[in-house]
Amino acid sequence: MSLAGILRRWVLVSAVTGVLALLLVPYVRAQSVSSTPANSPADVGSNQPVQMPPSPGPNQPVQMAPPPSTNPLNPPANGDTGAPGVAPGMAPGMAPGPLIGAPAAEAPGTAPGTPPQTPLKSPTGLSPLEVIRRSLTDSIYEPEDQARWSPLPLGTFFTEGWDQPFVLPTSGDGGLKGRGGSPRFGWSNDFGGINFRVWFVELFYANNVLGPHYRSNGNQYIQDSTIFVPFNRRFEIQFDYLSIVSNKGGSNNTYHGNTGDTTITPRFQLSESKNFGQLFVMGIRTPTGARDNGNGVASLNPRYSFWWNVYGNWVMRGSTGVTVPTNHAGAQTQYNNTLGFGRYFKGSDDAWFHNAQIYLLAEEDSTIAGSARRESFFSLLPGFLTQVGKKLWFFFANVEVPMLGPKAYTYQTIFTLVRAY
Repeated sequence: MSLAGILRRWVLVSAVTGVLALLLVPYVRAQSVSSTPANSPADVGSNQPVQMPPSPGPNQPVQMAPPPSTNPLNPPANGDTGAPGVAPGMAPGMAPGPLIGAPAAEAPGTAPGTPPQTPLKSPTGLSPLEVIRRSLTDSIYEPEDQARWSPLPLGTFFTEGWDQPFVLPTSGDGGLKGRGGSPRFGWSNDFGGINFRVWFVELFYANNVLGPHYRSNGNQYIQDSTIFVPFNRRFEIQFDYLSIVSNKGGSNNTYHGNTGDTTITPRFQLSESKNFGQLFVMGIRTPTGARDNGNGVASLNPRYSFWWNVYGNWVMRGSTGVTVPTNHAGAQTQYNNTLGFGRYFKGSDDAWFHNAQIYLLAEEDSTIAGSARRESFFSLLPGFLTQVGKKLWFFFANVEVPMLGPKAYTYQTIFTLVRAY
């Protein structure tokens, strides 16, 4: 493929992502104004989604472990206020919830005489340690907990949310359609746009991995462990650790099993409204793994991501960023983009599997420096996620298929088990 063709493709993808983000700015501001506590119904009387963590970053068309997951998930704990046939602010069999901050009503399930919870406004007077403690330990999955949520505008990024304990965002209310809606789920390979309070483990199997000199070099097996640790409503840190990486490598080109690299990712919530969220994150990959397995890489990965409940039960999410190596093991600079659509299916709360979503994610990674070959890798990742039982467990199943460019593998399956805490 010619250099001009490669440049045209990644410029087009990045331009589409950037234009979408710019078009959404007025919409985000409108959502922030229309969702003020005085006018929007609290989801106190409804069952709310549990927030969860996407997954690895750019796909490298070389024999190496993929970067750790950037996945959060905001799965629904007990249901969704925007489910088809259910009015906003209420769950099946429950009365509509009171307005946020309304003093006369009590949230369902609260003890008689207990004052209803209302959003905290900055300054809250809480110490930084108290905010962190409450962000990690406060109940955020019960219906009455949702009354503590309020929009975070982009314009108050430096003045609001830093002294407020983390609270689970409410479900979207259908975006442009104005009814329906979707919880804030994360997807494998893209958990952007939203912060989470979850941990999860992922298993990767890549078939027919591309090895040296662009030749087939066996299969690859990876186990990744991830946890999201919120400090407040604006900031959290994601920790990814590749517990095991097994593939062919080394001087003898035989299978080796070793631990992989560790990635620490500060995540900043730029804004958050009823139907939209956007993040800026900085992935910091540290060379804790063995080079025999394609690890031992140090790099920085700044990126922007968004989540949008665009219409009814449909959501759109995307991200754009760059991966810059900081040591000789990862000598290529890459430009990375994702864009995807998904649909939410509530199901029955009594069913073993419910609160499900199907999605299709497109990923594009282009080498822009550090190599004589200017290559682009494009893949499609269809996926499925569901809540398992009535507890806060979720299961993801995905398969990623390369479509264009050097095929890093024939296909890759990803299975994820998520637990909200």
